[in-house]
Amino acid sequence: MKKYMYLCLAALSIGIFASCKTKKGVEATFSDLDGSWNIVELNGKVLNPAETNQVIEFDVARHSLSGRAGCNRMMGEIEYSDSQVATTRMACPDMSGERELLQALDKVVRFDAVGEVKPVNKIALYGTDNTKLMVIEKK
Repeated sequence: MKKYMYLCLAALSIGIFASCKTKKGVEATFSDLDGSWNIVELNGKVLNPAETNQVIEFDVARHSLSGRAGCNRMMGEIEYSDSQVATTRMACPDMSGERELLQALDKVVRFDAVGEVKPVNKIALYGTDNTKLMVIEKK
C-alpha cells in the first residue's frame, strides 16, 4: 500500500510541475521580417489584401523596404532605431487607406511574432504606447 501511495504522490508531483511550466512564445527576429508580407490588419481593422493592394517587402540585408501602400508604390530605409518611407504620388480615387498605412508605419517601434509556430508567418507591429498598429502575414 505504501508503494502505491508513493507512486501516486510521484505522479501527482510530476503533473503539478508540468502544469506550472509556462510555454514560451516564438520570438520574431529581423531575419524573420525578410520577404514579402500582406497587411491583414491595420489599426484594429481586419483587411482583405486582395482589396487593399497593400504589401510590404523587407530586405533586411540592405536595410530597405518597398511595396504598395494601396495605389502608390512605397520605398524606404529601415534601421534598428528609425525608418524613412517615401511613396510615389499618383492620384487615386480613395487615399484614406494609404494615408492610414503610412501614418501607422511612421509610428512602428517594435514587432512580435503572432502565434507560436516556426517559421514565423504573422507579425504584429507596435507603436511607442504599445498599441498594435498592424499585423502582416507572409505571402
